[in-house]
Amino acid sequence: MTAGLRRRLRPALAAYRSFASRLPPRGKAPYAPDIASSLTEAECRRLAELAEGKIALELGSWLGRSTIALGSTAARVHAVDWHRGDAHTGPLGTLTPFLRNITRYGVRDRVVVHVGRLEEVAPVLGRERFDLVFIDGFHTVDAVRQDIELLLPTVRDGGLLAFHDYGHPGYGVTEVVDALDAEPSLTDSIAVVRVTPELRARWAELSAR
Repeated sequence: MTAGLRRRLRPALAAYRSFASRLPPRGKAPYAPDIASSLTEAECRRLAELAEGKIALELGSWLGRSTIALGSTAARVHAVDWHRGDAHTGPLGTLTPFLRNITRYGVRDRVVVHVGRLEEVAPVLGRERFDLVFIDGFHTVDAVRQDIELLLPTVRDGGLLAFHDYGHPGYGVTEVVDALDAEPSLTDSIAVVRVTPELRARWAELSAR
């Protein structure tokens, strides 16, 4: 599909997604097949496994499929997104269908919604608070590096960083994750690394360059 055609279709897609968010859920969490997302079923199940009983944070909620996967098992999920889209997804307002989706899939009571850009939200998140951070924001090298810089301090030692779209040739996720030298565990395009003092030291070294 060409970029021009995608732009012309965006209003219709936005209207459909808003309508779909009013319908009864199709299937059960952790996989919400009626919610538009590039997350695979295996990735949703992996997120649910990683989040079980934990305090999790996600960057990039979009319409809520990853939030539902995490929220299906987590004790609490903090969901950060400014809900206005980006250069990859297009300028779509997603807050209303997102809230409807997490409600109809039964996870709303476990989700703390932060509406804003990460650089605005990060100062209120606290340090070493989260067991799992799932990063699915803007995917340029500089953006992923900034996400790690802001979010790594929020993860407890022994906690996990999970990145979406690892291996995607058009994005910078793979380059940044590989630079951590952390031998990620992979499920489709989700790469998971454990936060250790060594990883923090490696990141400090990379950041100083």
